[in-house]
Amino acid sequence: MIVVFVIVGLFVWAPHFFPAIFNSIARPFWRMEFSLQSGSLHSPEQLLNENENLKRQLLDAQVRLQTIQMTEIENAEFKAMMGRASTTPRILSAVLKRPPFSKYDELIIDAGQDKGFSTTSTIYASGNILIGKVSDVLGETSKVTLFSSPGQKYDVLIGSQHAPATAIGRGGGQYEAQLSRDTKVVEGDIVISLSLNNKAFGIVTGVLSDPAQPFETVLFAPPVNVYQLRWVLVDVKGK
Repeated sequence: MIVVFVIVGLFVWAPHFFPAIFNSIARPFWRMEFSLQSGSLHSPEQLLNENENLKRQLLDAQVRLQTIQMTEIENAEFKAMMGRASTTPRILSAVLKRPPFSKYDELIIDAGQDKGFSTTSTIYASGNILIGKVSDVLGETSKVTLFSSPGQKYDVLIGSQHAPATAIGRGGGQYEAQLSRDTKVVEGDIVISLSLNNKAFGIVTGVLSDPAQPFETVLFAPPVNVYQLRWVLVDVKGK
């Protein structure tokens, strides 16, 4: 009897008592139902799969962005080279292969007999830098041998005093020459080729000196990385 009076009293004087208890009991089940309906309750395996999918989508987006950026850079380089080709009798050619996908100090370009190339044709990089010559010609491709091939020798003038020297190819676009220690040559000096029509040949990258020796070794290279070239200009007549 007392229990009945208590229950009736709660309904009369505390009408929110039982709904509150009901809500407290039912709330976890409602949350479970909401999670199932919204898809937020997954097994660890499902969560891992979703995480991997998101990572792949992000990687795909990054690759697409990098591809767009590379295309823009290539277009800019192409337009710059085309501008130079339009003001000179040189022919623009794409580099098809370069080390390590071709022989050491060799390039393969996408033009040959179809453009009038011969083994006297010379190759220029961006900036009017002479880097090599055509050594073999096919119908629509040519092989270019870089002047820096090991053992190749050229007469050059080095520095502001135009000190004469013999440059020797070291490979990979690198050269060296011997000069008297009294010659004031420093990094950044220009090297001009006498053997190759007085063209810019490279920039001094280092000077090795031994106090016990009367000569110093001058190292120089073109201001471009010959193994990263995508376009070159070909002077058909070898000028």
